[in-house]
Amino acid sequence: MENIPDEIPSLEELKNPAHIEEVIQDEPSHENITHTEYKKQLGKKISEMSEEEKQKYNALSQKQKREKENVKKKVEEEQAVEKENNDARNNLYNQLFVLKNKFPENTKNIIIDPEMTLSALEEKKALILQIITSKNADRVVFQSLLLMCRTAERGLNYFDVDALDGFNEEVEGAEDDIIPILKEMIDMGEIDTSFLTPQLRLMVVMSGAAVRTMEKNIAKKKSKF
Repeated sequence: MENIPDEIPSLEELKNPAHIEEVIQDEPSHENITHTEYKKQLGKKISEMSEEEKQKYNALSQKQKREKENVKKKVEEEQAVEKENNDARNNLYNQLFVLKNKFPENTKNIIIDPEMTLSALEEKKALILQIITSKNADRVVFQSLLLMCRTAERGLNYFDVDALDGFNEEVEGAEDDIIPILKEMIDMGEIDTSFLTPQLRLMVVMSGAAVRTMEKNIAKKKSKF
């Protein structure tokens, strides 16, 4: 007669993992190995692998391929950014080289080097432009004064008032007296020159040329009558 256990586990107890002793053999992880290493672990040729093993082998192969492509893409992007920065740095250095040669008296003590970083060259550019602007600020302010004088004259002429006719010529004739005063006011900070950008200086010069051209054309028309 067969021995019957003193206590027969119930169905609920059999469903409870606490009542079941199993020895679980963990499968080796293949997440961090290459497809070549996986093949070596199996010790099989591809033709000898099962369908599941082939799928795993192919998945690892594709994963490695994607990783290589991502690395290659990242390297290419870094190279493109580096090239762009180098081009910008070279262009900026060339600009500064031209400025230093055009204004040697005021920029000779500013050192520039093609090996400097882009940010360092940008700082040098800001300094050089500030020096150039300050050096020529008195002339620009004087040209602005002349432009205002011409504008005031022509404005009154539209109302047939000639009280200021010749005012522009009088101011222009006093240039040697006015320039030192403007320079002194700029040095003392009474005239802010931070707004005298290259674009603004160009606009002042072009506006003055435009007004003088209008004056000549008006004078030609009057001479015909």
